[in-house]
Amino acid sequence: MPSHYEVVDGLRLPARISGHPALDFCNTWAGWDGHHAGEYLTGYEHLVVWASFVGILRPDQVPVLRRLARDSAALSVLERARAFRANLYAVLRDPGGAAAWPAVANEVAAAAQTLHLHRAEETIRWEIAPAAELSAPLAAAAWSAGELLTSPALGRVRACPGTGCGWLFLDPTGRRRWCIMAACGNREKARRFAAKHDRPMRRS
Repeated sequence: MPSHYEVVDGLRLPARISGHPALDFCNTWAGWDGHHAGEYLTGYEHLVVWASFVGILRPDQVPVLRRLARDSAALSVLERARAFRANLYAVLRDPGGAAAWPAVANEVAAAAQTLHLHRAEETIRWEIAPAAELSAPLAAAAWSAGELLTSPALGRVRACPGTGCGWLFLDPTGRRRWCIMAACGNREKARRFAAKHDRPMRRS
């Protein structure tokens, strides 16, 4: 599991390294390649705090939603969020024909039904209505995904090739390979160095 994380409101969450909230959402799971998998959304509270941390849920909604974390419906929302995350990752890795597309499109459409215009000082933007209640963080993640899927940035999504990683990020320059060079990049360098020097010498 990648070691690059932050502690937010007492909960461990993945570091924001991707450049887009929808990609940060996918990065709440580590080990998309099947190695050393790690789960950051271990409870509904993690989903709520994460959504606020990446800026897609208003901070004033967090305390209310965290108090509802023990509600039986909260677990259902968490399971839906995890399923949506897996489907979204599949679509982002294969935008042209992923079988997961219908599930992603349906979740984004459901999120759109909860939107309202919110004005704060001179800023006006779409937000998930508080009436969404327990589903608010999931709806916020789905709407963010819809924004990414319909933007030119979709063509700049890349996946980290590090073992046990697979985290997604935007690569606007075409030169970024690793989620974090100091983490996955350096580990890969160390692995290659060890493999090179552990090889038996050729016989003459």
